[in-house]
Amino acid sequence: MEKTQVSTCFPYKENIVPKKTLCLLAFAATLLPCVPVNGQTATDIVIERNVSMKTRDGVTLRADIYRPAGDGPFFVLLQRTPYSKDNTAVFARKAAERGFMVVAQDVRGRFASEGEWYPFKHEIEDGYDTVEWAAALPHSNGKVGMFGGSYVGATQMLAAIGHPPHLAGICPVVTASNYHENWTYQGGALEQWFDESWTTGLAQDTFNRQIRDLSNPLIGDQVLPLSKYPVFNLKTVSDGAGLTRTLAPYFRDWLDHPTYDVTGSNGLSRRTTTRFRFPRSPSPPGTTSFRVVRCVTLPASMRTPAMKLPAMASTCWSPSAATPATAELSAQWTSALRPRSTTRMA
Repeated sequence: MEKTQVSTCFPYKENIVPKKTLCLLAFAATLLPCVPVNGQTATDIVIERNVSMKTRDGVTLRADIYRPAGDGPFFVLLQRTPYSKDNTAVFARKAAERGFMVVAQDVRGRFASEGEWYPFKHEIEDGYDTVEWAAALPHSNGKVGMFGGSYVGATQMLAAIGHPPHLAGICPVVTASNYHENWTYQGGALEQWFDESWTTGLAQDTFNRQIRDLSNPLIGDQVLPLSKYPVFNLKTVSDGAGLTRTLAPYFRDWLDHPTYDVTGSNGLSRRTTTRFRFPRSPSPPGTTSFRVVRCVTLPASMRTPAMKLPAMASTCWSPSAATPATAELSAQWTSALRPRSTTRMA
């Protein structure tokens, strides 16, 4: 684990951080104050790289942690991504400069984290474990909020399904609620361009990891003639499709399950519902109770014998079906989120 401390100096102005970025912070249960200053100010930031944690099944996940210098405690903003935690650095520095502790983690099987990558499959359990780990980190105040879009939005919603006690709020954007329809399929048709381009992008890191793991010159030092020395000890693949099966088996699973079903790696099981409540929250406009109802479909590969919780899907408000503007609704209910009771929470 590498630990560094840096100083930053910038004028506090509204346009330093775009409004969209600031909105990602607005969902937090208790925001730390962002203090305007005249001129410029120097803020010390501590950055810890590749901090490891263990999941419940023993897989090592690694994260970079950004926080203000000092003891804190600080509110934690968590992002779990398959696209490299390094891409969170700019936001993380800005958030740390404003008093937040940011944890940017590579999900299972991606970049610095260990394990095998398969989209969505482990995000409920790994998300739960990561939230609880982040809440217990030194300098944390025990309250964790998650943010981000696309697959990073899915990691939030799937983590929330597990009900980690220290999860204070989530801010998923431009993401999906059903990982068959509206992700790999649309209206029954395969989302060919998205599926193929997304798979190719994801497979690049998988291929890099395979090359790294199979780069052993001792294996090839007995090969003669020397002109046949294998620089990488890769298994022979007959064609590109064979490489797809090796690096991205989930793509074939999508093709094998064009409809909802209860079998297979990406077949989706029966439609069900789950409810979870954030205590002490007011009702959104037009509703009489603050209860989030989620009608969901769960990939069979994500189910375990002990799992009774489904994956995320669409949101409605119970008992009335009010549909105020999303921005107004989000501003009211996300600002009211409170963590569950715990001895670590203020």
